[in-house]
Amino acid sequence: MATGPATAWTIRLRRAFMWVHRWLGLTTGAILTLIGLTGSFNVFYREFDAALNPALYAPTGPERRVTVAEAMQAASMADPAPITALIAPDRTWPVWIAIHAYSNGKGHHPDFWTTMVDPSTGRVLGRRDYTHSFAFTIYRLHSTLLLQEWWGKELVGVMGLGLLGSALSGLYLWWPPPGRIWRSISVRKGVSPQRLMIDLHNSAGSWMLLALIVVAATGVGIVFPNAVRPIVSLFSVATPYPSPTVAAPPVKGAPTLSADRIVELARAAKPGLDIALLNPPVEARNTWRVLFHPQGADPALRSRGAIWLDRWTGALVHDRTPNVMSMGDRYVTEQLWLHNGATLGFAGRLLVFASGFAPLALLVTGFAIWRNKRQPRGSLMAPPARKVLKSRMAFCQRPDLAKAKQ
Repeated sequence: MATGPATAWTIRLRRAFMWVHRWLGLTTGAILTLIGLTGSFNVFYREFDAALNPALYAPTGPERRVTVAEAMQAASMADPAPITALIAPDRTWPVWIAIHAYSNGKGHHPDFWTTMVDPSTGRVLGRRDYTHSFAFTIYRLHSTLLLQEWWGKELVGVMGLGLLGSALSGLYLWWPPPGRIWRSISVRKGVSPQRLMIDLHNSAGSWMLLALIVVAATGVGIVFPNAVRPIVSLFSVATPYPSPTVAAPPVKGAPTLSADRIVELARAAKPGLDIALLNPPVEARNTWRVLFHPQGADPALRSRGAIWLDRWTGALVHDRTPNVMSMGDRYVTEQLWLHNGATLGFAGRLLVFASGFAPLALLVTGFAIWRNKRQPRGSLMAPPARKVLKSRMAFCQRPDLAKAKQ
């Protein structure tokens, strides 16, 4: 049997956790609800974008006769702005997508336009302002709350810490005694409205707890990589993401390799992987970056590792693919795909999609629980019952009834 001081300490600890849990929910709940709902959209944002813009993602045929160089040439003719990335066709977006960067005069974050090229004919299917498209606007709402220039990304990271603290404190408060696990994760019938809210709150939190912890932890890691990397390195070395450069040839104007030749060398270097995206050389990085994903993987798993190639010789400059990375680097690289569930395929994405609605359910039920506890004890009676009681009391106090009794 627990001693008196131990029991008092346990009560104080539980009250402290309750205070933390309550005020984290009340102060961050509304923003976390917005982040959660937009996160659910982002799990399938490529599918939504293709459905909303079918003409941009409708190639003439299934063949992929157009080479990388031809796709880039067609995109450059449609839009002369520099191509910063070229996305390879997949099941969701079955076209070549060239991304062009434009300076918007608002800081270090450019606007992006995209050009879609038919992989079977080389015809340009269309181009658009991708930064302000509906799908990418929802993505920016999730990742920066549309406050990109005002520390919006960092604010989302802080909200992720709040979600992590709320989940862990909720786990402590929820933890059931032996033999009562099912009761603590289910909604019972025939209970009072207050008890129903508590059951709904506990059920939503317990069923989605693991997903919420993973989403919160990886979200914080995505926003604050320099803070998370030392923690990961306690278990396995995690190095900063590279942007390698090479020395230019001594001969000025030396010829560079074509995009098609770079693709050939990349495929030869990693024969068991499919090319997902190419980043041509830019001013800050004079090498080609080639991103890969596993063959037959869920298209949402956009990449899992990359290599950098010399633009003049094609030599392998840096390799950051799973077979050479440390476990720490693999975790840091995998954070985005853990965050959207793509690591576990379609089932993982469905789980993360469902977890995006959990903050809304927890906010509504948690607020109802808090509000009911703040009301006077007599007000816990159901509203209809209070109305009936008040009407009866008023009826009994009518003057005409009092005279009749006399």
